[in-house]
Amino acid sequence: MMQGLYSGASGLRAHSAGMSSVAQNLANVSTVGYKQQSTLFDDMMYQTTRAAGATTQAGDSIPVGHQTGMGVRLAATRTLFTDGSYEQGNSFTDLAITGKGFFQVSDGENVYYTRAGNFRFDAEGTLRSADGKSVTGLALGEDGQPVGGLAPIEIDFGAEGVTQSPPRATTSLTALMNLNVTNDSVSDPDNPYFSLLKSWNGGQTPPLTATDYKQPLRVYDSQGTARDLTVYFDAAPGANGQKVVEFVVAMDPAADGRAAAQGSEGAGLLMAGTLTFSSSGELTNMSAFTPGSGDLKDLNNWTAAPLVNGTPQLSLAFADREPQTVALNLGLTAGSDAWENMPASAAGVGTSISSLPGMSSPSHGTQQTSNLPVASSLISSRQDGYPTGELSDVQVEENGDIVATYSNGQTKSLYRIPVFRFASEDGLRHEGNNLYSAGEEAGNVEYGEAGTENYGTIMGGYLETSNVDMSREMTNMIITQRGFQSNSKTITTLDAMIQKALELKRN
Repeated sequence: MMQGLYSGASGLRAHSAGMSSVAQNLANVSTVGYKQQSTLFDDMMYQTTRAAGATTQAGDSIPVGHQTGMGVRLAATRTLFTDGSYEQGNSFTDLAITGKGFFQVSDGENVYYTRAGNFRFDAEGTLRSADGKSVTGLALGEDGQPVGGLAPIEIDFGAEGVTQSPPRATTSLTALMNLNVTNDSVSDPDNPYFSLLKSWNGGQTPPLTATDYKQPLRVYDSQGTARDLTVYFDAAPGANGQKVVEFVVAMDPAADGRAAAQGSEGAGLLMAGTLTFSSSGELTNMSAFTPGSGDLKDLNNWTAAPLVNGTPQLSLAFADREPQTVALNLGLTAGSDAWENMPASAAGVGTSISSLPGMSSPSHGTQQTSNLPVASSLISSRQDGYPTGELSDVQVEENGDIVATYSNGQTKSLYRIPVFRFASEDGLRHEGNNLYSAGEEAGNVEYGEAGTENYGTIMGGYLETSNVDMSREMTNMIITQRGFQSNSKTITTLDAMIQKALELKRN
């Protein structure tokens, strides 16, 4: 009977511990990142009074032995690392991990791990947890790749490199148009394919008094200032059913910073050439010439424009700005970087269409410049320059990158928040404040980019709530309470039996 008392007492202790786990779970049902705990029990050592298989004095084998248990004990308190639910936070620094992994935080001496991503930047720009620990991350370079090792995330939101995105000068310009150009508004019998160039006068306003169609195109200079180039089009003599349109590309003569443009009627002229269309209006070929350093109105100084990746290049320099080269795609690119039938200069073209250079194996995309009997218009244009941008937003991407967005449409990855994982999550030790520390029992710790391999994904602007199942915990509470009551009943019953035995002795 005494063993029964000890077993009952152990049951009271064990179920008290179980009720503590239930209470802990219910107390933290609203705690960010909290993980449910469950209590595991072991039965205690058994006293063997008769072993199964033993032989009696008569030589018979005992099929069933007799063992008396010594009660129950608390074996372990296990943490359930399943995902909780997710709710929208109040800041982009509210972070949640979906799947495996932890954030790493540090107090400067020790590192800890947490699923609670309610982080904030302090006045110095350090990203910190709710209890003030710094969040660990990787600084990113201009190419978006990590620079250096793990360190506290520190972003100076007052620094120019963060508050502003530097400008980019245009290096590529594509313009697709429909050119219903039929009027030969400007003619030069000696140079019919360069009539616009010969008629240009950068010293007057406007520089061209007549043209069939013109289209302004936006570019950006080296300091991010928006500038307009203008492409002028006019009809030129064709042959064999082909239609030819001559063009010049020009800038504002007053803004032309090239030395050859100073005091010249050719100020503003950047490129001249022709577009050749089939009888059905499809662009089939083109030519392009750019000037050298001499007289901008002398065709002997105009040579075939250099081709890079099949696209003609023009050079320009705005006053007080760095010179820049722009690849101009008017709807056709060459199969190689060499012109076919290239004359020594534009002066060598003369009046013969066969003297115009052409592109080798020209090609165009799904959209193209055309010559259809509808109004001339710009179909689409794009270029790769942009002005200086001001910081407009900061977000955390799924891979953990802290990304700044600017008013010029550009983005910059500043830091990456890695995800940490362990060989055995069960080996992590609770440290309070939603923190865990890693001992030898947890195995090796590894970190990587969120969303890759076996690392969870980061949700910016969301928090992970507790994974406590309230209905399950209420059920556990009832079971634990009944277990405690049953063990207390065992003790009182055994006590009554002992009292009865003592009364028998007195009688």
